Amino acid sequence: MTDILESLVVRAAAGGADGADAIAALYDELNDTVYRWVRFYIRDGHIAEDLSQEVWLKVAQNVSKYRAGTNLLGWLRTITKNTALDYLRSVQRRPSEALYADHLELDRPRFDQSPEEYAERRVLAKAVASHLQKLRPEQRQVLILRFFDGLSPGHTAQIMGKSDGAVRTLTVRSLRKLAEVMPAGESSAQLVEELLTAAVGRNRVVGTRVENREARAHVATR
Repeated sequence: MTDILESLVVRAAAGGADGADAIAALYDELNDTVYRWVRFYIRDGHIAEDLSQEVWLKVAQNVSKYRAGTNLLGWLRTITKNTALDYLRSVQRRPSEALYADHLELDRPRFDQSPEEYAERRVLAKAVASHLQKLRPEQRQVLILRFFDGLSPGHTAQIMGKSDGAVRTLTVRSLRKLAEVMPAGESSAQLVEELLTAAVGRNRVVGTRVENREARAHVATR
């Protein structure tokens, strides 16, 4: 996928009708990601949509400045962040990197959830958003990229300047730290188990045990 995106950037930088088609293809591939990044700073979804479009205008205007083969997602993320911060400064608000629970897929209703289960999950999602602030910056960043921005280990590795394996290891260690600072209880343990399942890239994690007070999370995979 990275090679495909890089080739699209090269075509976009060349300009012309093919360049416009390449920008449109990049938009199709990455606009959802850009929107999630904007929502990291902007609470209002409608404003976030407008700013996402502004990001793509800047991409089209500056794509020739991108050095092919460097860090496409990092470059795009920088444009997105600067666009959001410029907006916040224009309305004289302090930039806030607070994490909102509605960034997490965890707090979205599922077809198999009762209203009571959904309400409990929203509380847990808010707890995750709050307790991430207690982690080290690198731990917080990897969990934001993986579970708030929804990026793959490969894309996360590009942004953080790490290998895929290092990102997977850091993700699991960060989730173990999250288990330490989360409120003790079976629901919190189950939530961290689900995140660990996603982190190790298996269909399921067997025998995951999270002990909040002792700050341990053991993962046994198939």
